[in-house]
Amino acid sequence: METTDILFRTHLNYQIEANSDEEQVRRVTRDEIENIDLHRCTFFDFKTFLTYIRDNYPDYYYSDAAIEAVKPTGFNENEKYDFVSLTDYAKHTAITIGNMTLFNELQKLASAIELLNVKQYDFDPQPPVYEELGSCVVGGANIDAYKLTAYFHESSTKERPIVAVRSYSISTKTYLLNPDIIDIYSIYKPNATLMETFAYMCYEDYRQHRPYQSFDNLLISGLVDVEGLEDMYSIHYNLNAFDRQN
Repeated sequence: METTDILFRTHLNYQIEANSDEEQVRRVTRDEIENIDLHRCTFFDFKTFLTYIRDNYPDYYYSDAAIEAVKPTGFNENEKYDFVSLTDYAKHTAITIGNMTLFNELQKLASAIELLNVKQYDFDPQPPVYEELGSCVVGGANIDAYKLTAYFHESSTKERPIVAVRSYSISTKTYLLNPDIIDIYSIYKPNATLMETFAYMCYEDYRQHRPYQSFDNLLISGLVDVEGLEDMYSIHYNLNAFDRQN
């Protein structure tokens, strides 16, 4: 396995020049990344995909040096590698050698790679803001029940979807003052709060034109147990499992 002897070209002297101007390159088109399989591709394809994400997603900025750091020992530019595994292994190696600067850069690469898994770079037209994307009710019985409603925030764009969630107290018939504002692409999927999970599932239901509400199905499944509004912040869920099923 290439991951067993991975060697960062810049293992101990890696420095990110945050303010330096990297070489200007042409912008990658969406067609160029359509059929790239990051589990088995050349480094050129790997870098092409990451360049596209960096060009089109302002939240995903990483240096070329970070991309180069994923290359394994004995690297051959014509050979195909599993760059998903290499990136994950590189993150662990960065922690082992105590290089947190490099680790943070590699974490950005890993987040960008997740976009390929769910094909979120395939944008649908942005709907009018405040259009309801989904709703659910949590609580009840001896606990105050709340209706949660997800909608696109006024700052949302098709390139950067941002979902707001309003909480409405059914017993007092009042809204909580401040809605939750959730940047869909900034969610840490392996450990998302249920509030983030609700926003994400509502967004995906809308994007994929589902006739049902995924968060309701999650509650019905019994995989999570939500008794009140506080649980929406204290309980976490792995959204990568949801993506794999959809």
